[in-house]
Formats: sequence, structure tokens, C-alpha cells
Amino acid sequence: MRIETLLVTGENNHDWARSAPFCVDLLQGTGKFSVDLTDQPSQALADPANLSRYQLIFIDYNGSDWDPAAKDNFVDCVRNGAGVCILHAANNGFVGWKAFEEMCAVVWRDGTSRHGSYHEFDVKIIDPDHPITKGLSPILKDHPDELYGGLVHLHDTPYETLATAYSSPASGGSGRNEPALIVKSYGQGRIFHCILGHVWEGGPMDTFDSPDFQRILLRGCQWAATGTATL
Repeated sequence: MRIETLLVTGENNHDWARSAPFCVDLLQGTGKFSVDLTDQPSQALADPANLSRYQLIFIDYNGSDWDPAAKDNFVDCVRNGAGVCILHAANNGFVGWKAFEEMCAVVWRDGTSRHGSYHEFDVKIIDPDHPITKGLSPILKDHPDELYGGLVHLHDTPYETLATAYSSPASGGSGRNEPALIVKSYGQGRIFHCILGHVWEGGPMDTFDSPDFQRILLRGCQWAATGTATL
């Protein structure tokens, strides 16, 4: 059985028109996911019966609020066991929506320090025993990406950091180790928050072309949906 997945996109300050189809192809290419893509979230999330068939909801969206019914249906679906993947700039959105902020655990809000430039940096796995990271190299060398600094932890929601990266002052960063991958639960649902995953409109796709990034994204999605990671 393939993991039924809904990839939600359509607005973003990043190049969703390239990142979203790339992720659809990546997931489906494993033979383990069947993916529907929507760029009309309020419509796609309007029917709770239809939404309940998805095991994974992948959020590549940073834009206007969804309709209240869509938001409620999404939250109910996750509470009832659907997994969620939150990709990069998706943690910028929905200011004041407590449930979504709790799912993200750390978000881009007032007080977030400016991220450094797009550059290569090492990603260090600090929990090598989690199903997502188990068996992976302890350091992913020279990963090309944008590293957020000073994301805000709201609502005192618990979470676990799987990997960090140093935000170097030389790149314009915070001078601290910043979270790169985090996980948490929300009701019966599992949340995989991939803070990596940057691409500007018309900019390089090096982040997504990275085999290490692809491997982690796939394993994170599989874990969110099933609780295991075998890819």
C-alpha cells in the first residue's frame, strides 16, 4: 500500500512552482507514496471525509490564511493520526494560528534573527537513534541551503531536535547552532519539520538536488506517515 499524501502549496515567498512538483516526483519515485498536489488549499481541505484518507499532509505553503473550515479540518485530521511534513518557509505562515504554530514548534516570527546568505554548511545529526536519522552519516558535509536563525519557540510546545547547523557570522548568520530538523507529536499525528529546503524564484535548486537532503526528506515523510523510516 502506498502512503496517500496531499501536498499543499500555491503561495510562498519561495519558488513553490518548482519545489512542489519536485517533491511530488521525489516522493512518487520511491514507489511508496501516492501524491495529490493542490494549489487551492481551502478547497482541498474543505471536505473532512476526503481529507481523512490521507496519511501524510506535506506543507510547502506560506501565504494567505485558509478558510476556517479548512483549518479546522486540517487540525482534526492531524489530531486523528495524519502525519505532517512542514518544509522550510512554511514555518513563516499563519501568524496567530495556535494549532499550526504548535505543530511547527519553532517559527519565523518577530524576534527571529535574519538568516545568513545561501551558502554551504555542515548539518550535524545530534540524535542518531531516531528512526529518521538512524544509519545516516553523523555530519552532512557542505549542504547548500539557507539556514534560519533564532526561530521562535511558541506555546511551550515540546519538540525534539534531530540535527543542527552552525549559522556563521561570516555568512551573516547568528553565530549559534540552529535547528535544522525537528520532530514532535500533535494528538495522534507525527510532525516532521524540515527547516532546510530553500529555493528563490529563478535561483539554484542545489538544495533539492542534494542526495542527502532528498534522503532525509523522504525518511522524514515516511516516518511522519508510518512511524518508521526504511528508505
